[in-house]
Amino acid sequence: MTPVFDSLRYRFFFVMGIVLLVALILLALIARQLVIPALLVEEEKYATAELDRAMRAINGELNHLSLLNKDWAVWDDSYEFLQGDTGDYLKSNIADGLVFEDANLNLIIFLKADATPYWIAGIHPQSKHYTSCAGLTTDCAWARPVLESLQQRIAAGLDDKTRTWLQAQPQQAMASAWPIVKSNGDGPIAGWLLMMRPMDNDWFAELKDRAGLALSVETIDSSAAAQPRQWIERKDPQSMTAIRRLAAEPEGTLLALHAELPRHSYRTGIDDFRLVLYWIVGVLVVVVVLLLLERMILSPLRQLAAFTQRVQQKDDIDPPRPLLQRRDEIGILARKFQQLLEHQRCQTSSLIELSQRDPLTGLANRRLFDERLTKALEAANLAHQPMTLLMIDVDNFKAYNDHYGHPAGDGCLKIIADTMSRLFNRPPQLAARTGGEEFMVILPDTTLEEGIRQAEILRQTIEAFALPHAASSVDTVVTISIGIASCTRERSQSMEALIEAADEALYAAKQSGRNRIRVAGVHALS
Repeated sequence: MTPVFDSLRYRFFFVMGIVLLVALILLALIARQLVIPALLVEEEKYATAELDRAMRAINGELNHLSLLNKDWAVWDDSYEFLQGDTGDYLKSNIADGLVFEDANLNLIIFLKADATPYWIAGIHPQSKHYTSCAGLTTDCAWARPVLESLQQRIAAGLDDKTRTWLQAQPQQAMASAWPIVKSNGDGPIAGWLLMMRPMDNDWFAELKDRAGLALSVETIDSSAAAQPRQWIERKDPQSMTAIRRLAAEPEGTLLALHAELPRHSYRTGIDDFRLVLYWIVGVLVVVVVLLLLERMILSPLRQLAAFTQRVQQKDDIDPPRPLLQRRDEIGILARKFQQLLEHQRCQTSSLIELSQRDPLTGLANRRLFDERLTKALEAANLAHQPMTLLMIDVDNFKAYNDHYGHPAGDGCLKIIADTMSRLFNRPPQLAARTGGEEFMVILPDTTLEEGIRQAEILRQTIEAFALPHAASSVDTVVTISIGIASCTRERSQSMEALIEAADEALYAAKQSGRNRIRVAGVHALS
C-alpha cells in the first residue's frame, strides 16, 4: 500500500470502497457461525424424530411378532408337542416350512422346561435352505447364537422388557420368546418358544411402503459403544444418513440403524437466508460507513483529547495504543506527544535516581533509606512480622584512606557495597550508604536470629576478600563491624529508636575489638 493511503482523507474513501466486500464477508461469517449451525441443529432434531419414528415402527413389528409368538405358546397343541405327543404337529405346522413364508419368520426354537433345545426349525440365512432338527444338530448349528441368547435371557428371567429383542447373529433379525403353557393356564410351564423374523431387504422394503422410511441395519462390534449413540452422515446438500446405535444379541455385538433422509429443512433455510441477505446488505453498508467515520476520525480525536486532559493530572500514562499504531495524521500527532512525554519522564527519572542513590557505590542514599525504613516498619507493625536492621561500619577506614589514598578508599567502599548488593538482593531488602564508611541494611520479615546469620555471612565475606590494611589496629586486612537491632511481633519500635539501638550495638562491637557483631541489648556474641 502506497503512502498516500496513510492520509485520513484517502484512506477513508478507500475503506468506503471496500465496505460492500466487508459486508458480504461479514454476512458469510454470520451464515457460517450462526445460520448454518442453527439449521444443522434443526436438521439433527428432524433426524432424531425420524429415527424415533423408525424405532416405533420396529417396536410395532416386535409387538406383532410377540403376539404371534404368544398365540403359539398358549396353544394346547404346542404344549402337547413339548410333552412328547408330536402327532401331526410338525407335519401340519412346521415340516413343510410354509409357516415361515406366511408369517415372515426364519427361525422357530422349542426349548424344554430346563431350557435345553427340543426342536429347531428355520431357514438358513446364507444357503436359504429349510432345516428342521430334533435339538441342536449339525444341520441347525447356525441357530446356536440365537439359542444361547434365548437361554441367557431365560436364566435371567423373562419379563415384558426382555421377551423381545434384536438379534445381530447369525443375521439381523427380531426375536420373541414366550413360555409354553396350556391355554387355560393349568399345569406347569412345558418349555419355551422362540420366533425370529429377519430384518432383510424385503422386510425393509415393506416397511418403507407402510411408513415411508428408507431403513437398513448393519452389525457393528462392541468397540462402537464408545461412539455417540446417534450421529449423522451428510452425503451432499440433498440427502443424509441418520444412524443410531441399538443394543442387540449376542452380547458384544450392536446394530446400527440407518435412515436415509432428505435435507428439506436445510435447503429451505439456506434459500430463505439468501433472500434476507440482499436486504441486510443495503442497511449494513450505511451502518458500516457511519461506524467507520466514528472509528477512524471522531473516536480517535476524542481519545486524544481525553488523554491530554488526564496527563495533566497523572503523567505516568501513555497515549492509547490504538492511537500510537495509527499511520495517519492522528497517529503522527499521538507519537510526537508520546516522545515529548518520554523525554520529560527520562529527565524526571534521572533526577529521582540521583536524589535516591549514592553516586559512588550505587546503593540507596540516606533519603531513600529513611523512606523505605518507615514503610518497612509500618508494614511489619501492621502484619505483626519481625524486622531486623543492620548498621555496618568499616574498621579503621580513616587510617585506610590516609595510608592508601582516597581512590583506594573509594575502591574499598565499592567492593563492600557490591558485596551487600549481592547478598541482600531479595525484595524488599535494601542496602544503603548512610555515611562516609557507614552502611545500613533493612531486612523485612526477618527474625533476629536470621539477621545475625546473614550479618555473619557478610562479615566473613568481607574478611575473606583479604583486602590489605597495613594501618589497621585490628588485623592486616579490611574488616567490618556490625550492630544489629530488631523489632518483633511482641515489641515494635519507632524508626529513631531502631536506628539508635543499632548504633549502640555497632558502638559496642567497635569497643569490644572491631571485626565482630553485636546485638542491641546483648553484651556478648561470638
